[in-house]
Amino acid sequence: MIKFENIDELKKFISKEVLLTKEAAEYLDVSTQRLHQLTQSGKISPIKTSRAGSLFLKEELYERKFEIEKTYGNHKNISNINGINSKEVINEAICYFTLLALFKNKVKKCDPIYNHLENELNLSLDITMISKKLSEIVGFSKNDIEFEATKVKAGFETLQKDDIIVKIGTDLYPPLLAQTEQAPMFLFMRGNPNLLKFNAISVVGTRNPSESGALRARKLAEKLGLNRIVVASGLAKGIDANAHKGALSMGNPTIAVIGTPLNKYYPKENRDIQKKIEETGLVISQFAPSMSVQRWNFPMRNAVMSGLSLATVIIEAGETSGSLIQADYALKQGRAVFIPQSAIDDSRLKWPNKYILKRGAFKFSKINDLLEQLAENNNSIFQSFNNEAEDSPVNISEVTVKYVSKDE
Repeated sequence: MIKFENIDELKKFISKEVLLTKEAAEYLDVSTQRLHQLTQSGKISPIKTSRAGSLFLKEELYERKFEIEKTYGNHKNISNINGINSKEVINEAICYFTLLALFKNKVKKCDPIYNHLENELNLSLDITMISKKLSEIVGFSKNDIEFEATKVKAGFETLQKDDIIVKIGTDLYPPLLAQTEQAPMFLFMRGNPNLLKFNAISVVGTRNPSESGALRARKLAEKLGLNRIVVASGLAKGIDANAHKGALSMGNPTIAVIGTPLNKYYPKENRDIQKKIEETGLVISQFAPSMSVQRWNFPMRNAVMSGLSLATVIIEAGETSGSLIQADYALKQGRAVFIPQSAIDDSRLKWPNKYILKRGAFKFSKINDLLEQLAENNNSIFQSFNNEAEDSPVNISEVTVKYVSKDE
């Protein structure tokens, strides 16, 4: 039950969850004319209509928004969004990944210096124009800077025409991820970036699952899609691949957060799945196309995946599974972690009983149990995230809304 202790709280709720016609059209990314057509056809029902206009509940628009993005979101023109593939952003990205290469891919060393450089130089210029000054500040020779920049530029040229480069702090960067310590400076995306506007749940697990584990991953992905939740996973073989397959089998979009650059496919047997996700979903990488694939890429990928998701579900995992790295990141980031009861009951495993004691970890026996837990904890788990992510509505269909006056 949502209780409003005073009129200001009620006003705040209405301000966030009830949209005017123009706001509703912007939320759906359609024209007001198209919104009127959807209303007239009964596909969208306003909560109130008058000569002055209509009022819409964000949650109900969210349902329709999911269908719109599923059907033609890939083909939307996003070139006019702030920070998308502009010459300035590309130059900044080239500068960043040049420095990252010079720092031997050590992000913790590179990021503070890059942040400092933003106050000292115009990093949106071609790096050759600032390489001398850059050399004086960072200590690398001008020749070394330009040599690495040449390799980074060559890698960028392998990107597809529709690939997207976004910088943290710009419009399309995932808002939940941006609030974490692990948020990369730049992301590379291929597919439908509009999916980042929806609630996402990560489904992860072992690369060598049992038949029942693989089936549970597919079934969970199917049910999450039916509940308008986008499934995210890491495109690894095993549980990850089955989670993606479960979403795709229902015609639902899925997000793949990969540990390789966009121009590489790993593992090779998942190439077709990745291609399908590029066409109907979204592939995200934090690694520039000039970078080689290293084993430490994948734990870094897990931090990004948990960061852009509301929760992580571990379907099946051993004691040394990379899924536990994601669970650690998720809990540190304030995200929920769901663990199957079967893992808790398995005497061969120690990790489930250790994790279930941690704040933010929950157990489930059946898929329906997990979905009920998600709904039951809507306010305790998700509301904090919804307050941070403006495009994620409070699911008020699961609760009773009540205004409590001072006299009650």
